[in-house]
Amino acid sequence: MKRENNNSTSIHRPWQRGLLASAVLAASVGMPQVASAEEDWLTKDWEVSGYIRQYLSWNLENPTLIGPDGEQRDDYRYDLSMARTVGKLDLYRDFGNWRTKITGRISRESPTDYGKDLQDVMDEWAATGGAAGSSVNLRDDVYDDEELREFWVQGDLTDSTNIKVGRQQVVWGETDFFQLLDVVHGYDFRWRSFLEPENEELRKPLNMVNLTQQFYDLDGSLQVLYIPGQLNDGKDRGNSYDVEGGRWANNPNKGITFASAPFGANVKYNYDHPDADMDDDSFGLRWSGLAGDWGYSVGWFRGPNPNPVVNPNPATNPGQPQLQTGPYEGVYEGGATEAGEFIYPFIDVFGVTANNYFAGPDLVFSTELAYIPNAPYNVGIESIAEGPGCGFFPGFCGIEEKKLFRSMFRVDKQLDLQDVLGTSRPSFFTVQLFNNWITDYEKEEQLVNLAGFGGETEEFSSIITAVLATNYANDQINPSLAIGSDLTYGGGFVIPAVELAYGDHIRVRLEADIFFHEKDQERPLQGFNDTNLFGYFSGNDQLLARLTYQF
Repeated sequence: MKRENNNSTSIHRPWQRGLLASAVLAASVGMPQVASAEEDWLTKDWEVSGYIRQYLSWNLENPTLIGPDGEQRDDYRYDLSMARTVGKLDLYRDFGNWRTKITGRISRESPTDYGKDLQDVMDEWAATGGAAGSSVNLRDDVYDDEELREFWVQGDLTDSTNIKVGRQQVVWGETDFFQLLDVVHGYDFRWRSFLEPENEELRKPLNMVNLTQQFYDLDGSLQVLYIPGQLNDGKDRGNSYDVEGGRWANNPNKGITFASAPFGANVKYNYDHPDADMDDDSFGLRWSGLAGDWGYSVGWFRGPNPNPVVNPNPATNPGQPQLQTGPYEGVYEGGATEAGEFIYPFIDVFGVTANNYFAGPDLVFSTELAYIPNAPYNVGIESIAEGPGCGFFPGFCGIEEKKLFRSMFRVDKQLDLQDVLGTSRPSFFTVQLFNNWITDYEKEEQLVNLAGFGGETEEFSSIITAVLATNYANDQINPSLAIGSDLTYGGGFVIPAVELAYGDHIRVRLEADIFFHEKDQERPLQGFNDTNLFGYFSGNDQLLARLTYQF
């Protein structure tokens, strides 16, 4: 059972209201007519699939885990960091003109010595702030989970109009690693960060209405999304990062739960902020079509910013009031003694995608462009402890809205490496270049990339990634290599992996996740420097083994 937060809506609501909404809507579009036609329609002809999966991971570095006494707790190199068991069940039924799918997933984690020490240090840090212990139990509140992943009904209203109603996932965009237009849903990065190869395992499903209208004469279709805020729980909107102090907390904050942080530096989620109210509805429009050989789409989405920002409490964050000039100045909804609150301000995302196959070089080119006129950034490079800054941490001087232009350029190509590497068929290779450009950038605003870290946001920034996937023994042995480099702030990652297929049911994945960085922060809550993205992953090198039985 999950704990409830005073600032959130009931966590049971997606199950109750999602089930009710889907059942009512299914009834309204004609499902009872099927029942009258055949007595056993409810139990006949269901397709059943799913998997049982076991995860094991080991630390390849010694993660920073420092308690209130200032001492590193232990050397956790090569220790087991995760023992996770997951079961997923899919039920699908085609009624002819209408279809339905129900997907449930349950996750359970076995205790590890490393996990127990994380929890102990969380309790110790929380006690320094006057709490009896951490407000979060990692196993009960973060890792163990039961979730209704899908529950939808889909059918054709006319020959050109299709509707899909219920709990589902909608994928926009062309990218693999970083979100540009794929902003309809948030992701849960707390248990596995961004490393899970199947995005649908991390993406948070939502209850919504998804309508698609075909325009055959124009070679295109219009997709309309309506996401009722009150039929979705606040925690299901936006990305969730490990601010609880678990194994994927940003270095060096493992063991620190920010909802009950030490020294009164508490930062909790607020899902009811006037400018970030998760009860507000979201909307999306996307036109997809063909223009000659080009496939393209044009879209707009209004919803929560994918990443949370900190809305600081003016009463507990004195410093430079001239920096508190953003749209949220003076609008603080949290407790009187807290340092601030995590909020997801609503934003507008306008985007374009395009893709084409070029026969000459035998490659597929795709691009994704997004414009966000009101992207929120935290401001303030230094904290009071480190200099003439604001409040407890960097970024606690307020929030600024900026005009952000994002782009992705991608090339996919089949490489014939059979003579070079001895593969059984051509290999898949992809390169992606991600860019951010703040068009109204002003250096004196002191934008930071992440509140709590002093890494200053640049006007232009880029990350490049590449993946090579190969196949041996008729696709029974499938090695891959993924690499990425931050061209602006430094650092990157290397992920060698191999997937082994045994018949139709058994899959084994072995993977190493190795990170590089230019700077990292060595101690929690002090020594702030210009640590950026891959510095957050310092100490997180790991080896993963994943065994799947699929049915």
